[in-house]
Amino acid sequence: MSYDHHLPRAASNARSTRLKPKQVVASLSVEKHRLLNAVLHSDCPIFLDTNILLWSFELNEAASDVWQKWLHSLEERLVIPAWVVHEYNQFSHMPETLTPYKSLTKRLQVALDEVRDSAVRALDGSAAASLNCSSKIDLERKLAEASDFILKVARSVSRNDGGHRMELLKFYEQLLTERCLSSDLHVLSQQADEEFTVRSALRLSPGWRDANKPHNSCGDLIIWKEVLQYCAQTGKGEAIFISRDVKDDWCYKPAKVVLENGKEVFWSSEATPNLLLPKPELLAEFLQHTGEEGILFATVKQVIAALSSADHNALEAAAFGHLAQAAQSNRTPTDRVIDLILDSDQLYQEGLKGVAYWQWSPDEVDADKFEAWCREKLKDARIPFEKVDWGNVFVALYL
Repeated sequence: MSYDHHLPRAASNARSTRLKPKQVVASLSVEKHRLLNAVLHSDCPIFLDTNILLWSFELNEAASDVWQKWLHSLEERLVIPAWVVHEYNQFSHMPETLTPYKSLTKRLQVALDEVRDSAVRALDGSAAASLNCSSKIDLERKLAEASDFILKVARSVSRNDGGHRMELLKFYEQLLTERCLSSDLHVLSQQADEEFTVRSALRLSPGWRDANKPHNSCGDLIIWKEVLQYCAQTGKGEAIFISRDVKDDWCYKPAKVVLENGKEVFWSSEATPNLLLPKPELLAEFLQHTGEEGILFATVKQVIAALSSADHNALEAAAFGHLAQAAQSNRTPTDRVIDLILDSDQLYQEGLKGVAYWQWSPDEVDADKFEAWCREKLKDARIPFEKVDWGNVFVALYL
């Protein structure tokens, strides 16, 4: 079905589409709850950006398997814009996609050689002493050992470019065939191209920052139009669009943020890096087409953090542990305890057959002994145990 940029509103009683100003103060807990609810408890559609599909080829085999299972479990919730499939087809068979770490060792070797040569030229004995080295010779020896270890790790990463990425390619072939929208790309791109000129001149989101790109400058606009069309036609007033990063012509940073402890602070990348709000013009446009303002833009790390959170998704959190570690999503102390026990089958089995064992009811487990066992086994992990929710640890691992 082709896109009609004169698409009528989905609801005859749609609320006023008057453009609102940017929100000055945003609540971290409110926005966090909105995302958690949309990911974990809603049936709203989930749209993926092209860069998410390509990002997933960087995952290790265990994390990739979890990622595929989650996408498959979404069923009808998962919606892939046709333009995303078009962009994916341009890159999916390229060497950088199928073997993303092939050149890692070579690139690191160049950087490490530069560090070594610079250290030899620039540092003397006193500088070596400041680095806890007995002499310059000792410094060079330690530097060589560190370089050898780094290159050994890099070679291991490169060798991990194995068959699981071909399996992911096959998985996407079937998934995208099933979940891709049936938009007419020729009509869609022509209409979007005409509109993009005006929108970019007026700095209207999305995509105006791409106006000077030589290729695919209106790609974001095409995807946005597909999101609007699908939600209007299906009567969905809430949706999530997931990207590798949230672009600043889709979202903005509120001036101030109310933290979960109630303190109001200025927005900063250190305090609230993930708190970004949809641009007012996009909210107004979504409202015009759907009658609601329920569009959310999230990074893949935010979504994975929600899925793998023992505090909010205790029964399923452990299943997403490998994916969360690979995605480097923010892990709470509770999550880290779960990750470390799951990473060691020996440790997990020790708990399963010992302190966490129960036959008829979880109430048979002594919570204090379970906590003490975890603390002892992970005492070298540098985890702030006082911040761990031990009940959620048990639920995630052994319930």
